[in-house]
Amino acid sequence: MAKATSDQGKKPADLAERLADPAFRAQIEEGLKNMPPEKAAELVAMLEDSLRRRKIELIGYLGAALVLLVGMVIALYVYGSSDRESFVTWIFLVPMGLAGLVMWLVGRWSNAARKKAKAARQGV
Repeated sequence: MAKATSDQGKKPADLAERLADPAFRAQIEEGLKNMPPEKAAELVAMLEDSLRRRKIELIGYLGAALVLLVGMVIALYVYGSSDRESFVTWIFLVPMGLAGLVMWLVGRWSNAARKKAKAARQGV
């Protein structure tokens, strides 16, 4: 019982290290073998949904990075080619705003995917 309460405060990195331990993995595998089939199916569905959301978020991070990179190159070109009498420093805020917009949209997409998966699990 005391071990269970001390394990709850572990950091994810510690959990990743524990997964490398063969005894801990054997304990997890034993627990999964004893799990009822419907609970095992529910666990697999939750893991698949989590991986799908992580994939969506990775696409968002890469998309925002690409938007930021291309936007900053364009902003640098516009800033360098403008005459020195006009104020165009604001152009460097546009790529950051677009990257933020991409991240916001991807967050909404990820939340919608989570709600859809949760509704599908509850409907089954």
